[in-house]
Amino acid sequence: MEKASPTVLIVEDDAEIRSLVADLLGREGFIVREAANAVAMDELFARMRPDLLVLDIMLPGEDGLSICRRIRA
Repeated sequence: MEKASPTVLIVEDDAEIRSLVADLLGREGFIVREAANAVAMDELFARMRPDLLVLDIMLPGEDGLSICRRIRA
C-alpha cells in the first residue's frame, strides 16, 4: 500500500511568491493548497488539516505570528 503524499498549505499574500513555492513543492511530490490570507486559510482549515504550513509573517489583516499562535492554541 502506497503512502499518500503530505499536504502543504502555503499562506502568502504575494501571488507570485505563493505560485513559485507551490510549483516547487508540487514538483517534489507534495499536495499543495494555497491561501492568500488568514480568512482563506481558515476556510481551508475547515475542510482539511495540512501536514505542513508555510506561513508568511507579514500578511494583511491577521499577521503570520498571530495565526501561528492561534493555531497552536
